[in-house]
Amino acid sequence: MNPIDDELKKSLANGPLIRNGFSDKLQKRIEDRLEHKSGNTKKSMLVFGCVSSVLIAASILFTVDGVPSVGHDEIVVHKNEMTAFEAEAAQPYFKDQAEHEVRSAVLIGLREDHPAAGSSPAHSTYRTLLLAPEAGELRTAAEGDGILMPYRTGFMRIAPVSPLSVNEESQILRVVAADGAMALSHPSSYNNKSLKVAEKLQFVGNRYVALSQTIRQLDQNKPSVYEYAWVKEVEELASSSINSTGIARPVQDPHTTLKRLYGESIQPSLKSLNTKVPQNPGSRLSSAEPVDDNGESWTIARKNGEWIPQIASYSERAADSSYGYQLKALPYKLPQSVVSYDVLPLSWDEIRKLQPTAKDAFSSPNREIVGVVSNDNIVVFPFDGRLIPTPLLKIKLAPEESIIMLQWAVNEPYIEQWKQKGKLLLGES
Repeated sequence: MNPIDDELKKSLANGPLIRNGFSDKLQKRIEDRLEHKSGNTKKSMLVFGCVSSVLIAASILFTVDGVPSVGHDEIVVHKNEMTAFEAEAAQPYFKDQAEHEVRSAVLIGLREDHPAAGSSPAHSTYRTLLLAPEAGELRTAAEGDGILMPYRTGFMRIAPVSPLSVNEESQILRVVAADGAMALSHPSSYNNKSLKVAEKLQFVGNRYVALSQTIRQLDQNKPSVYEYAWVKEVEELASSSINSTGIARPVQDPHTTLKRLYGESIQPSLKSLNTKVPQNPGSRLSSAEPVDDNGESWTIARKNGEWIPQIASYSERAADSSYGYQLKALPYKLPQSVVSYDVLPLSWDEIRKLQPTAKDAFSSPNREIVGVVSNDNIVVFPFDGRLIPTPLLKIKLAPEESIIMLQWAVNEPYIEQWKQKGKLLLGES
């Protein structure tokens, strides 16, 4: 062994480094050894670079008097306090964020639920946002009350109205062609503690809507509450006669069955669920009620970043003379006639890992943006093979506000058409 190598080995074996890490004597020996191998320039430069790295690391970890400037435990705590988004942001991303051009627009329908307060009953309000690129940035291009729904070659507007029938208030959903100013309105306050009929949107997409109904009436002089779930085509919602005669018969109102949507092949699955055919208010179930193998009553719910079908299973609640349902999952994907696009480019587990407070997420069909929904906001991020944790847009949400519609336009001229129509029908944000 070379004498210089032998001395270096002995010096490095003498225990922990002190002061700045290397003594002047040891450093001089290292330099002498490097010069001794000057015939191999590339190797010398590599070794010197490695040694320099060791010197720099040692000078960072140790102060002049040999006491660490940051202890090991402190480093571990700091790493644990970093959020997943911060850790993701620390990863290299070589594309200029300013060059992340958005080539899609989305209409987001939101429902806000208001709890009963004073003389005002529980009710819901709605708003629609149009997110679209403007001046090279993703912005809220338009915003307005009600739900503005793309329908065929135009738009429809869905909003609650409040007809009075014998001094009884209701909140009924109505749909009209959106060709100008808002034609539907609802009062800013109610005068009764409860609504005779209350309808609430659960889903809006393509040509379908899902809604829940709560109907209150007296049965043998006792107040009763009936709850239902329905999926309807837009034309069926427009032709609804609920509350128009003062007699609520929701089962006879037009609605879309699962059998009509999926065909007869779904009937064995429906029979195995053993759900009963829903009954009108005032009716009483019996063990002889037929099994619902048509899927008369069902809904569309949002779960883990996707729309899913759920069937309603009805029962009486003897304790409070009410009639309601529980929802059961169905092992079926919604067809494109209901949801044309509903895919995340990353898994729900990945979303929750990045943002533990996420309760929903969505992405554009061209996989260029991902929206992450929490209790109080929607944050839209760029996506380029992975989610880039640099927000393009943040939208504030009310405490009880959730997404009921996501409709996309991709590329021109559709984006510009939506922007023009959205600003006309909703109003510029």
